Amino acid sequence: MALPLRIPPPALGIFLFAAGAQASTIIAPTDDPLVTEQMYRDEAALYPMVGKVTGSGFSGSGVLISDRWVLTAGHVSLSKVNGTFRVGGVDHTIQSSITHPDFSFSGPSYDLGLLYLSTSVAGLEAATMIDFGPSTSILGMDAVWVGYGLGGNGLTGAQSPFDFRAFTNVIDVSGSAYGLSPNSFVADFDKPDGSTNAPLSNPAATRLEGNLTSGDSGGGVFVTVNGQTYLAGINSYTGGFVPGTNSKYGSLSGAANLELFHAWIFSQTGIAPIPEPATWWIGCLASLLCLRRRR
Repeated sequence: MALPLRIPPPALGIFLFAAGAQASTIIAPTDDPLVTEQMYRDEAALYPMVGKVTGSGFSGSGVLISDRWVLTAGHVSLSKVNGTFRVGGVDHTIQSSITHPDFSFSGPSYDLGLLYLSTSVAGLEAATMIDFGPSTSILGMDAVWVGYGLGGNGLTGAQSPFDFRAFTNVIDVSGSAYGLSPNSFVADFDKPDGSTNAPLSNPAATRLEGNLTSGDSGGGVFVTVNGQTYLAGINSYTGGFVPGTNSKYGSLSGAANLELFHAWIFSQTGIAPIPEPATWWIGCLASLLCLRRRR
């Protein structure tokens, strides 16, 4: 049975929040007093290539993948005829946008888009995508989900104000496991005592467990391989097994799986992922063997 989905619609107005605003959808203080709101903000600061998208249509988040290209969710890039991408404390004008041709609001199957900036972003390293290849599955990997989302925690659910934060979560299953988009992957928001675990998912809460909320759409999901951090997904939707979960414990976070969109991204931008290190070495070894045989 398909889940009651909610693609996170970001703010339709202007939200102001203090520097001390609460980080969003975090572990409740009563469930783990050692985890603080500031830890989620500090985690987000490690991903300066994630910025805030505003303008026509929906607002949300985005990830810089070159000095002028930004990856975001399709429902954020759609109708983005004007607006800004704020990253590194600087607003950059959006010159144009591209939404995946198969995107539809009827579901999150192709919820991916691109923004092209009118000027280059200087002084920031863009995110790097990785091609895992057919031999490696992203499922079961620890990931960091980053964006500008609402506040709240696992007990209260999503609530104002908005804040830039990052949470950790295991990539549990493909969306198809829950009757959702096969082009996405999903993680559930585990309560530290293990009482809210979703079917087929890892029951243990991670160090900074959390869930997506409104405003996070278009932000990035990052994984670390051999000490290097790579962009693996784009925040897309939230959901739950019952209506009204509102990003509380037991809710689901869904992201577009970039492994399935690399060809489309390259066709639009000329930006390709790097191969997984193990795959790269195998390719080099095969090339060397071919050279030796020719000799």
